[in-house]
Amino acid sequence: MRKLHFAAGLAAIISLSGCSTFLGGELVREGEPVGQIVIINNSGVAMDVVTLSRCSAMSHGLDILEGTIPSGSQRAWTVGAGCWDIGVGRTGSCSGGRCSWNEAYDQVQVPAGRSVASRWGSNGRS
Repeated sequence: MRKLHFAAGLAAIISLSGCSTFLGGELVREGEPVGQIVIINNSGVAMDVVTLSRCSAMSHGLDILEGTIPSGSQRAWTVGAGCWDIGVGRTGSCSGGRCSWNEAYDQVQVPAGRSVASRWGSNGRS
């Protein structure tokens, strides 16, 4: 029985590895020039979801944020140079009129060797 589960798991991993553009793609491909995406949270609430995907990817990918980005804070990721789609969000509900969005999106061009800021306020991208 264990061998069957291992074989099924291995098959799933192999099939998913061919679908990296569906999962958002790798943040950095081997040998490519890199830059940084800096997400700045001025929304009034903590963000608890961030997705980063190449503009050519088939989806926004999976949440890459460990923990949260508190309001007034920022977090940076090293990525390959080029076009990136950014998704940020807050699961659950925002309260007290301090947040009128649950998710929002941005697209940035990251130059090699440079950082690009993506700023977020109470109404999403600011």
